[in-house]
Amino acid sequence: MKWIVLLLILAAVPISAGLIRSNPSKAPLFWGLVGFLPFVIGPWHLMIAPYATPVWSGYVRGWEISLLDALAVAILLVMPKRSWRKPANLFLLLIYILSVTLAVSQAKFPMFAWSYVIQLVRAAIVFLAVARVTEYEKGERALLIGLACGIALQAGYAIFARFGGALQTGGSLGHQNLLGFVSHLVLMLSFAALLSGRWTKVGAVGCLSGGLAVILTVSRATIAISLIGVALTYFLCLTMKPTGRKLATGVLFTVAIAAAFPLANAELQRRFQLQKTTFFAADEERLAFERAANAMIKARPMGVGPNHYVFVANTEGYSERAGVTWASGSRSTNVHNSYLLVAAESGYLGILTLVFLLAGAIFTALVTAFRHRAHPSSELLIGLACGIIAMCIHGFVEWMFVMYPTQYLFAISLGMIAGLRNRILVEVRSSALRRKMLHKMRASRLEPGSV
Repeated sequence: MKWIVLLLILAAVPISAGLIRSNPSKAPLFWGLVGFLPFVIGPWHLMIAPYATPVWSGYVRGWEISLLDALAVAILLVMPKRSWRKPANLFLLLIYILSVTLAVSQAKFPMFAWSYVIQLVRAAIVFLAVARVTEYEKGERALLIGLACGIALQAGYAIFARFGGALQTGGSLGHQNLLGFVSHLVLMLSFAALLSGRWTKVGAVGCLSGGLAVILTVSRATIAISLIGVALTYFLCLTMKPTGRKLATGVLFTVAIAAAFPLANAELQRRFQLQKTTFFAADEERLAFERAANAMIKARPMGVGPNHYVFVANTEGYSERAGVTWASGSRSTNVHNSYLLVAAESGYLGILTLVFLLAGAIFTALVTAFRHRAHPSSELLIGLACGIIAMCIHGFVEWMFVMYPTQYLFAISLGMIAGLRNRILVEVRSSALRRKMLHKMRASRLEPGSV
């Protein structure tokens, strides 16, 4: 059965490419699927591992391939080759993948470590496809619709789980912190779309669904960081290009947050009462995880190998010496810090290249937005940057950056930044060229003897 599913996924490449070629007007439907699929790959079983490691303690359980990967390859195959422009931050992404690949040599089981490298390569393919798609205005809209539909579906799953009695819900993604990570990348972008006034309906759906998903995670970090991200998005969009619409939207959003506060507070208080904790309570278990990770980094500066943290922490005594309890939820999971996890597994080179990649994405988006603030898509770049900033902040308290839904969504954000930048630069240059030609034509008419 596994091999049949694999063949079906591989067959999706020529089938999708053929459908797009024969029906170019339907291409936005396929582009929208790129934004939607990351939310449903797991629950809808749209992924298969030809080489599976189901009992491995890492966060990747085999050499996986998904329907989204096939769709991304198909999109790249049908895109015009003549119009290809190098996407921004491609070099930084490749350097990060290379640093993780080098860390495979440090792994006890290299075959298991390659699983994470393959996951990164798949995300890179999605990044390239999205960068090409976003060079078209219809592609920008299609991706926004796909992302909004995806987070709306997860909000629906979360509501269903809440009525089923769940204390904290991750929708169908499996964990509330994973839902929190992906919600950052959609919520800020949707809010920016709403502020821009271009895609108001899509933005409203994304904001409402993203807000509900955030509240129903009942995660202190997710809720607090989402509020910070929304405030930062609004401040930067208003500073860049102040309009009456943005002022009115800000007032309405403030009212909406105030109206949602009782629900969020009630959910948090319910959790605190059951878990006998408070909002600012220290988590000793997290501190123990960090001690274990720091000891691992100090002892193995080149890393212990991708996808190997839990195995090494338990078999080499790092968790024991750091005081991590023997509860299954503690010994079977990673340090609650994405940066410490990457540093422990991929070494100093891995964490350095990751920081450069994240910083490069944020820098590219903000600089392009402010430099070309008159462009209609400048607000979207602000939303993309703020979504990544929120994800980066969340990375200090959770490890979900290495999970495939987060990496797919990050790749989509990175691709949209690259595609929007390329489109803006092309339009600006074309506009400048037209102005130059008009100036020459007017000058030639004014020359003596030209009439």
